[in-house]
Amino acid sequence: MANSELIQVESFTGKYFINEAYRPVAAALVKKYKEINHIIVGEILFIEDTEGKKKKNGQTVLAQIGLIPEKWDDVIYQLTGKRFGYMMEIYKNNIYSMSREQVFALIYHELRHIGAEGKLVNHDIEDWVNMVEKLGVDWNTTRASIPNLLDEDVDWESITGPATLFPAESTLRVVK
Repeated sequence: MANSELIQVESFTGKYFINEAYRPVAAALVKKYKEINHIIVGEILFIEDTEGKKKKNGQTVLAQIGLIPEKWDDVIYQLTGKRFGYMMEIYKNNIYSMSREQVFALIYHELRHIGAEGKLVNHDIEDWVNMVEKLGVDWNTTRASIPNLLDEDVDWESITGPATLFPAESTLRVVK
């Protein structure tokens, strides 16, 4: 007989922690933004790495999303009665100093990796430009002050983002 809820152990002190606090944020983002409204949030298992400080190519990794291997999906199903196709892993030590708004933007960013066909989509130039254009180069650092993507009056298309180094109205001129 499968459990109706995810198994929860009192006083769990392991490295990987199932953290359901991210689910309502993801659900609200999916409901609000059309570019990710194809995502079924119930298919995502939210895991926090409580000890790791992952880096890749010298860059700090804040979070990542991936497919759950079939065998682990079967094991989870046998234990809980729930199926998850994806796992969003958040590195707690790497996001410790992020603001609430930055965490919301991080979850939005990770959700964008789930394509309309359910396949994972890698980072690309368009994705990078989209985040930087709307939220600024430092959107994920403590130096950034970004809009709350879940505020009622904020929508992705209306975010103008910070001024760029070379505004559109500036031109280069040859000086002799």
